[in-house]
Amino acid sequence: MFAAAAVFLTAVITFSLWNSNQGFIALFGSQENIPMAQVAEVLGGEAIPYRVNPDNGQILVKENALSRARMALASKGISAIIPTGYELMDKDQVLGSSQFIQNVRYKRSLEGELAKSIMVLDAVEHARVHLAIVESSSFVVNSQPDSSASVVIHLRYGKQMNDQQIGAIIQLVAGSVPGMKAENVRVVDQHGNLLSENYLARREGTPNAKNGHDIAEKLRNEATTNLSNLLVSIVGANNFRISVSPTLNLNKVEETQERYIGAPRVSDENVNQENTTNELALGIPGSLSNRPINKADTSSPQALSTRNQAQRKYAYDRNIRHVLFPGYTLEKMSVAIVLNQSAPQLAKWKAEQLTALNKLMIDAAGLDLSRGDSLTLNMMAFSNPPEIALPIVRWWQDSAAQEWAKLGLMALIALLIALFVARPLIQRFMAKEASSENTENTQVPVEVASQEASESISDLTRRNVFAEDDEFLPQSSGVEERIRCLQALTHSETERVAEVIKQWINCNERSDS
Repeated sequence: MFAAAAVFLTAVITFSLWNSNQGFIALFGSQENIPMAQVAEVLGGEAIPYRVNPDNGQILVKENALSRARMALASKGISAIIPTGYELMDKDQVLGSSQFIQNVRYKRSLEGELAKSIMVLDAVEHARVHLAIVESSSFVVNSQPDSSASVVIHLRYGKQMNDQQIGAIIQLVAGSVPGMKAENVRVVDQHGNLLSENYLARREGTPNAKNGHDIAEKLRNEATTNLSNLLVSIVGANNFRISVSPTLNLNKVEETQERYIGAPRVSDENVNQENTTNELALGIPGSLSNRPINKADTSSPQALSTRNQAQRKYAYDRNIRHVLFPGYTLEKMSVAIVLNQSAPQLAKWKAEQLTALNKLMIDAAGLDLSRGDSLTLNMMAFSNPPEIALPIVRWWQDSAAQEWAKLGLMALIALLIALFVARPLIQRFMAKEASSENTENTQVPVEVASQEASESISDLTRRNVFAEDDEFLPQSSGVEERIRCLQALTHSETERVAEVIKQWINCNERSDS
């Protein structure tokens, strides 16, 4: 019995240690910001057991203690900090509040709504939005600065945001404020990194240093992959090394070209010719106009005035092309390939094969020799890498073995509980039921049981002890004769007499009960 209790206690302790976090739920939601230090202090003071989730840092309490924990925190004035949205607009307006107070309340409510929308993203744990909205005025004629916004996000542990998600946040904020442009929205994480820089740079076509490094890494990986796919099947996986060095020009180039094609052609022509044969103006300047003048000799020829005017417009066939480069230009790419001359695949190679392989590598890497790209292919002896002794993992340190050991231990505990706890309890319960049934079926008067016992003793006496003379003890014999016969029977049939006495005792117990 003590062994069964010890096994049962061991099983209970083991299961409680393995499932220590079972039955614990989050105290607040994942999007609710709470002061962790104050919450831990209050829960410890109220003797409420809690756990800290190692994945997201949430505080977990037992399910039956959730209400008590929240009531304790509420009594201390500690609650989840959730950005306030349009609930601010539902509050009663104070009598005499100015337009400025109303504008501030509207801006705060809009900031809270935007923060709630941004916190819906899986990677964002908490967010704050600051809006700088420029109010329009009909009395200001000159241009005003544009409205702007700043978003501070706190990312979850181990989470990152790509450019598409950052662009979604920028477009969300810019689209929620009338007149706000996307380039006036800035996104900053909890480490002080300006996340919106790469997005705006790619949108404007002006990559920065980080973006240029990413582009160079992408070109390097593509060239290395293409070369490796060919060399693995030719010389083997460990018989070559590849180095790719791209040179990029990150200057933003925007080019407009206008070209004139062919000879000029007349598009518009205007020719004027004027001939005048009238007499020339005669007279003396400043004299009276009514004085007769001396007529010229009619035999002399008349004066002739001629005026010619020609205007022509020429036009050329032209081609205008506007080119906007993607923000980077690959100026040159250098590729170096080293082959292991100790490899059995390269032992019998000749110069012609190396030349053919060189041309193949140029095409595989996409090199342009006219641009200045270069490829160097050499064969050298590779040094044998030092053998690194792997740490010996014992069988009890293997994670798979530990999992199987846990399962086996759980099965063993279940088997021991079934054998030493459940089985005895079931047997005891069944024995009680059987004894109760026997009691109901065999409950007879004491006199009948005694008479049956006497008859059995008489039968035994007649059959065993006095078998040689059936009429030695007649039915009408007295008490003394019966006692003498019983004494003789006790010496000869001790076990049977003991059984009869047990039946008497049992009959007496049943009659008493």
